[in-house]
Amino acid sequence: MTTDVSAAGTAPVAGSRRSAWLLNYIDRRLQDSAIGFEMTTHDGNTHRFGAGPASFRVNITHRSALKAISSLDEGAIAQAYVDGWFDVEGDFIKIFDLREQLHDRHPFHRLWRFAAPLLMGQIAVNKSSIRRHYERDAEFFLTFLDESFHCYTQGVFLSPDEDLEVAFRRKMDHVVEECRLAPGSQVLEVGPGWGAFAAYAARQGIEVTGVTISTKSLEFMDRLTAREDLPITTLLCDFLEYEPEKQFDAVVVLGIMEHMPDYPRVLARLDRVLKPGGRVFIDAGACSRKYEMSSFISQQIYPGNNSFLILHDFLKSMTSFPFDLKGVWDDRISYYRTCVGWAKRLDSNREFIVENFGEAEYRRFRLYLWGSAHCFLRNRLQCYRLVLEKHPS
Repeated sequence: MTTDVSAAGTAPVAGSRRSAWLLNYIDRRLQDSAIGFEMTTHDGNTHRFGAGPASFRVNITHRSALKAISSLDEGAIAQAYVDGWFDVEGDFIKIFDLREQLHDRHPFHRLWRFAAPLLMGQIAVNKSSIRRHYERDAEFFLTFLDESFHCYTQGVFLSPDEDLEVAFRRKMDHVVEECRLAPGSQVLEVGPGWGAFAAYAARQGIEVTGVTISTKSLEFMDRLTAREDLPITTLLCDFLEYEPEKQFDAVVVLGIMEHMPDYPRVLARLDRVLKPGGRVFIDAGACSRKYEMSSFISQQIYPGNNSFLILHDFLKSMTSFPFDLKGVWDDRISYYRTCVGWAKRLDSNREFIVENFGEAEYRRFRLYLWGSAHCFLRNRLQCYRLVLEKHPS
């Protein structure tokens, strides 16, 4: 049975009185939404919401799901999905179009994001937040990253039908070229992750030093280095505390700037570790407002005071340091295509992920990857590559 509650909430609704009230409340709030969808409740009835054609169906699997959805609280709805209280049939990315109708007000959580670095120190917060995200088993990330590079940042796509490996090979070539690296060059990578750039460069005879605060990444990199006998040295150290005895020909920062929101401190450290005339390659997801991040992302994916890159703030900070900007590239659509590729790989490996890491972990990263794709598609997030050059001495 399909019940249309779109007529000012006056149509009959099967089920309990409370369920009927919640369904009608959702309808009143979403009746002008251009995003149409269906919802199947415990009683087997399907209800229709929104003004547009239905592009997906929500299947309620737990009695508490309806309350969470009717809150129109983005964080509560995300948690309900992670907990398995509802499933979605149809085009999963379409559910994120409803974000415009939701709120995400969690003042105490937001306050703690800013209080924690003041109380604990930025280095301690970095270690804690990195541990929450990156200390998962490397095998988990490899279920959705590309098979050739294991790169956890955007590729560079020239057409929508390219696969991840092609886009990432183009990206790695671009980094090597822009940093003017050759056999014997010495490069520092901040956050080598699972060896995407480090291994690619080292196989060309480039000497790579990586600094990471993830023990899982360190273990992975040590195994990779030993297995292929590559010129890579990986250290367990926060970049903001790294004091090398030498300066490097280049510094590569792929997908890590989001974890380093104190731009003057980062630029000072880059100045410290880079040779005069050397180059810095940075890429990062970006936003127009500092620390703008959903409660779901900041609680369950990237805790701490992480911030997407604020390009104008970064460039303003750069004027106080001996760097010139040599290039900027807009990668928003490339990051959208990257996230779609990752999300599809995650979905194709669902059975393995659930068996080895749990249903909640699969659902958490499914929301994260498809939601990120949607943000880049709708221009809620941007993405840039930057190349800086240190002034000659």
